[in-house]
Amino acid sequence: MKLLKYVTLIMLLWGIPSFFSYDQSIGSMLSYLTYGLLLVYYLLSAKRKLLIPFLILGISYFLISGYTFVNDVEDFTYKLIKYIILIISGAELARNTTKKEFFILAILGSLSILVHAVAFPNGYGRYSGFYLNPNGAGFICIIGYCLSYVIDNKKLRLFGQFVLTFAGIITFSRTFISLWLVISVISVIADRRNSLTFGLGAGAIIIVLSLASLLKFNAVRFSAFEGLFTDQSESSISTIQQGSRLETWSEYYDQITNNPFFGNGFQMLSGLNPTKQGVHNTFLMVLGEAGIFPLLMMIGIYVFMLKRSVEQFTPDPHKLMLTISMVGILMIMHNYFDNSLILFTSIWIFVRLLHEENQEETIKEELITKTI
Repeated sequence: MKLLKYVTLIMLLWGIPSFFSYDQSIGSMLSYLTYGLLLVYYLLSAKRKLLIPFLILGISYFLISGYTFVNDVEDFTYKLIKYIILIISGAELARNTTKKEFFILAILGSLSILVHAVAFPNGYGRYSGFYLNPNGAGFICIIGYCLSYVIDNKKLRLFGQFVLTFAGIITFSRTFISLWLVISVISVIADRRNSLTFGLGAGAIIIVLSLASLLKFNAVRFSAFEGLFTDQSESSISTIQQGSRLETWSEYYDQITNNPFFGNGFQMLSGLNPTKQGVHNTFLMVLGEAGIFPLLMMIGIYVFMLKRSVEQFTPDPHKLMLTISMVGILMIMHNYFDNSLILFTSIWIFVRLLHEENQEETIKEELITKTI
């Protein structure tokens, strides 16, 4: 059962099917394998409450957007089935995954970004490892960084924070850097001793700047990043703001406002139109593709998570860090309903905010610590 659990987690958290998507047959086979493993895990595990809010969100999104317009019925059906499997089966996997297990898998996933940069440097210069997309790579780094604050082993915590920070920086994801600063400030508010992480961040920045001549960093992003620490800061900020998400969102405002109640159809804001990139905002994507009801459902879920995480800040500040990071990521991506990493992490946070597994997880982590 443990082997099944860890293999399934690796497939989900490292995005293995997506990594091999360059070969459609291999990518499809690994995707079927991943969701097959999830079903097997669910059948063998204890059955607890279904996550009704996530099921209502997904079913309403797929039914309304699908009723309005579907370009590929087979793809639509496949993604709907995957979503339902992940919400039902993934909930049990999330309940049985401890903070330490998630943290270690995040570190190992982030190491693929370093391998990408060192062993396979390229002209694009924004490295992503298993995750293909730099923003996705930055997401696993920021989630691991949030989880680092609950790791008791000081050496493991500091090692993880440094690796996750360094790997996140070389994705040159503006979202990662912004969230890293926000999370670091929250950590200091929770405990002043966490101010050490700013020193780790400074060390990671120094190493990134010193390796510029060896690694082929993206010229525009690196110049802007470097300029933040020199007298070119104003120019760097201007460069960073170019091609911002606000500009991307504005391209879809007319399309969204023309069909606010039932949307424009499945994936119509997710890059289906060859003349436009996707909307890069989950909330706008849901509104633009399926209308107001699924949007209100999604807002309700994440507002609930924010409220609960604020209420639980004193004993568990990492929950607020994770929830803020999740909302921040949703503001810049549009493939929510078929993104296993985003969905699994949302579920993992949600069940802990309900206090479903806190006592059981504490016992598990104590046993793991004793074993190590």
